[in-house]
Amino acid sequence: MNTINSEKFGRICDGVWLDRISIQSGRGSLSGETALIRALYWRLCNAGATPGQSLEDCDEEQMLSVYQRLIRSMLKQYAHQSYDDAPYLKELVRCSVDEGWEEDDNTRAIRSVTGV
Repeated sequence: MNTINSEKFGRICDGVWLDRISIQSGRGSLSGETALIRALYWRLCNAGATPGQSLEDCDEEQMLSVYQRLIRSMLKQYAHQSYDDAPYLKELVRCSVDEGWEEDDNTRAIRSVTGV
């Protein structure tokens, strides 16, 4: 991936949202929000960005936070111009919460991390 602009990042986010049912069904023990952010990360990797570290031993809140940092790191390296990724990430998480994905202690912690 040579560059990514806010429009392309928005399209990738939209694609994650459109595929949310399959993402949710394959999420294992992850919350819906973390599954969406993980999918977003891997779609950035599939778009040509270099993958980051393994997260096998992280808890839910750590995993979401790390994926968000990895996404931001990729965007710093590959963004066409600097732009604020937070509205895209917040909207993705907000949509999953509004759709009624589980609301448990992990989800509340994740919502606090993302600022939703």
